[in-house]
Amino acid sequence: MVDKTKIFGFLKKFLPRFDLFQILSVIFFTVLNIVFLVIASQKNGFSITDSDICFHFIIKLLFDAAFFLFSMLMLKAVFRINFIPALYVTANVTLAIADILLYYFGNTLVERAHFALITPYSVTSFVPWYGFVALFVFLAAVFFISFFAIRKMPKKDLFKKSLFWLVICLILNLLNVSASSFFDKDERFDRVITGFRNAQIYYITQNQWLDFTTGVIFPSLGERFKILSPVTEKFVGDYRLFSEDFTVTNDLSPYSKTIKEFNINLGKNGEKTLEVGEYSKVIYIFTESLSLKALPCYNDKIEGSFSNRFFCRSDIMEKTFTNLTTSGSPTLQGLTVIFNSHPNYNIQEPTGHRNSLPKLLNKHGFKSVFIRSASKFFANENLVFQNMGFSEIIGREDFFADEKLKKYIYGWGLEDRKLYEQVAEYIKKNKDKKLFVSILGTDTHPPAGQMKYLHLNYPAAPKIENIKDKATSLWLTAVDRMDFDIAAFVERLDKEGLFDDSTLIVVSADHSCPLNNVTAKIPGHPRNNLAEIPLIFLSKRQLPETDFSTQADQTDIAPTIAHILGIEKPVGWWGQSLFAGARKGKSIGFDKKFLYFSDEYSTKTINTEKPADASEKAFLDLFNTVFTERKP
Repeated sequence: MVDKTKIFGFLKKFLPRFDLFQILSVIFFTVLNIVFLVIASQKNGFSITDSDICFHFIIKLLFDAAFFLFSMLMLKAVFRINFIPALYVTANVTLAIADILLYYFGNTLVERAHFALITPYSVTSFVPWYGFVALFVFLAAVFFISFFAIRKMPKKDLFKKSLFWLVICLILNLLNVSASSFFDKDERFDRVITGFRNAQIYYITQNQWLDFTTGVIFPSLGERFKILSPVTEKFVGDYRLFSEDFTVTNDLSPYSKTIKEFNINLGKNGEKTLEVGEYSKVIYIFTESLSLKALPCYNDKIEGSFSNRFFCRSDIMEKTFTNLTTSGSPTLQGLTVIFNSHPNYNIQEPTGHRNSLPKLLNKHGFKSVFIRSASKFFANENLVFQNMGFSEIIGREDFFADEKLKKYIYGWGLEDRKLYEQVAEYIKKNKDKKLFVSILGTDTHPPAGQMKYLHLNYPAAPKIENIKDKATSLWLTAVDRMDFDIAAFVERLDKEGLFDDSTLIVVSADHSCPLNNVTAKIPGHPRNNLAEIPLIFLSKRQLPETDFSTQADQTDIAPTIAHILGIEKPVGWWGQSLFAGARKGKSIGFDKKFLYFSDEYSTKTINTEKPADASEKAFLDLFNTVFTERKP
């Protein structure tokens, strides 16, 4: 017979006793955690009522509480002074508040990169002086309350008590890891969606102190002098934000010499209005990784005929811009350049996509929607596109919820034809709204594209005499079938009255197909990542005559759309409308660490890490700057 008295006696002796300070501390940090998790779940598009989200959030709350108690007790046990654990409590509060604010205004935790952004101006421009005073008073109060409360904590059995909470942390961690495999089999999603969702869940449910220690303190020891060294502040007008990575300003004057030297189209243009009438729908079809030279009608070295239903149709070829090069690659980089009309895709997310096309169109009454085949959680793109100004992002997980579509979802995502069908239905349901709809399929994703079309029928695959490589043939077949699907999509919109006089359809690629084993075996295909892509504007109204062979790049797309719509372009856009009267051809691309700038006279390559002269250094300063409207 088990002696219950002895068991309870052992547990009573082993379990640590809570004092009032420990209880209140746990409650306080739990409240901060709940606030953070609610904000993070809303930002990521998660529902706390989902079983997997709820489970991981509960584990985080319990783990963080146990880790806090373990750390505080261990610090008191090791150092035997109250200053260190009180400082730890204050640091924890600071981190918790910082994470709440960072996720509320963006979608990130405290990371190493943030320390490069801390300058006197960049801080005081967001928080007034009295805010700092209030914050300092609050943190000072936290420190002193913690100091005196920890001072009264009994010193007996501190190691044993801290060990208890460490064991709880380990148990919770094992429970979290073992449960992850269970949630990986969630039947509401396929494994691809689950993987991307879990990556975001893991990110936002990290322990703030462990994340800060491993992500900031230890990795930064070797570069501590670089991180802690003061950053030179520049005066950049009555609005400024500067870091060692980028500048945000409304003052163009310090850069006027470079803008003129390189003929950059920054500032107001005063371009003549096209007067083609009002548009209430803009439908932008992005093809995945489509180089112009992958189409036989633009590459006579391909011995075969395909893509004749859309891209290589004579009337479409007459409307195709044939000298527009990629500025950014891969997908997110290319789209960031297109939507922000700025060649430096790396600085758009940190600066808040201040000049994005979706935000501009939103101001003019459009609803901006991004609809894609792949998971919207891929590479946190649901958050990035939201920051760009898209009010609705629809992706693989939304289609997977429809039983009728599940069988068409495999590989990278929903098959393109089915994606276009869903888009047509969406446009039909919202035909009375002003819409900017961006569509991104995946059937032509390299290296070989969609290799098996399991449930859809297509015309016979094209025969290309001088290409024997199987993977290359598969990818070009995917290009042909994508062409088939776009033609059918445009025809359906026209037939159902969704492509009318007030609708503008834009077709281009997110970027050219990058150099790989497939493109290397296509005769005449460029051997670089910044090749030409097709760009087509379709309208029932007559668009102005222009030179379709003029040198251009992806930064010119947003200004062209704005020009057609009769909207003045922001001062911070680098591009120029392709229908501008006095247009001068030029292009710019950024690949790895090199900038490639070309105009009608020359081509210049700039190493962004080692500019060759003062002119290149000045250009890089311009390249790392985002311009905004001057304050009224």
